[in-house]
Amino acid sequence: MSSDGYNLIDHITDHPWAGCQWVDALSLPAPFNTITWMSSGIASMILVAGLLMLVLPRLARRKGDVPTGGKNVLEILVVFIRDMVARPALKDKADHFLPFLLTQFVFFLGMNLLGMIPLMAVTSAVGYNNNLYPVGFTATSILTVTGAQAALVLVIIVVYSLSAQAKNYRAHHGGGAVAAWLLSPILFIKSLVPTMPGLVGVLLWPMLMVIEVMSLISKCFALMIRIFANMLAGHSLLAAFMMFIMAAGLGWETLLRSLAIDALSITASVAFSLLELMVATLQAYIFTFLTAIFIGLYTEPSH
Repeated sequence: MSSDGYNLIDHITDHPWAGCQWVDALSLPAPFNTITWMSSGIASMILVAGLLMLVLPRLARRKGDVPTGGKNVLEILVVFIRDMVARPALKDKADHFLPFLLTQFVFFLGMNLLGMIPLMAVTSAVGYNNNLYPVGFTATSILTVTGAQAALVLVIIVVYSLSAQAKNYRAHHGGGAVAAWLLSPILFIKSLVPTMPGLVGVLLWPMLMVIEVMSLISKCFALMIRIFANMLAGHSLLAAFMMFIMAAGLGWETLLRSLAIDALSITASVAFSLLELMVATLQAYIFTFLTAIFIGLYTEPSH
C-alpha cells in the first residue's frame, strides 16, 4: 500500500455492501465464518442478469426474414453455440440442453465484460452514497460464484444421468417408473466403473468406483477454478500496472522518469485490456464447451 492509500489487493477484492455482511456465522473457522448477501460482485451479477432479461427477449423477436443489427449478432451467437458446442458434445441431445448452454455462455460473458468497465471507480469519483454500495466487480473472479455455477453443472449431470439410467432400465427390463428411479443411483454408479472379468474385477471395483466418482467431482471443481483463476489473474495484472502509475507520481526523482513510466504502464494496461477482452470471451466459451462435454459424457446410459 502506498502513502495515499492505494492498495493493489483492494482492486482485485470483492467489496461487501454496508450492513450486508454477517461475520462469525455459525461459529465456523475463517473464511467460512462470514456470509455476504450483497456486494459489488453480487450487484454486478444481478445487473448483468437484469440487462440480459431486458435485452435478449427484444433481440429474439424477429419482424422480418433477415435479422439485422443486434438480432443478427444474437442469431450468430445461437448458431455458434449450437453448431460448435452443443452438437459436437451432445449429439441428438443438443437441442435439449441448448437453452441452458446459451444462458450460461451469455451470462458468463456478460459478467466478464462488465468487470472490464470501471463502474466502481466512477461511483467512487462521483461520491455515490460515499461508495458504501459499490457496483462493478467481476463476479467470475469470486470463487463462490464460479463454485455455485460448477455445482449447478454437477447437479444437472447427476439428475439427467439418473433420468437416463431410469429410462434405459425401463426400456430393457420394463417395470414401473418408481422402481426404475430407485435403482437409477445404483445403475449410475455401476455405469461409471468399466467392467473387468474375474476376481480381479471384483476386488478392484470399489477402488475404481471411488476414483470415478472423484473424477466427476474433480471435473466440476476444475470448471470452478479455471474461470476464477483466469479472470482474477487478468485483473491482478491491470491493477499492478495501475500501481506503477501511482508509484511514479509519488516517489520518483525526476518528472521525465515519471512520465516515461506512466506512458509505459498505460500502454501495457491497454494491451492487457485487449488481451483480457479476448480472455473474457474465451473463458466463457471454454466453460460452456466443457460443460457440454461433461454432460454428454455422463448422461449416456452406456457410459
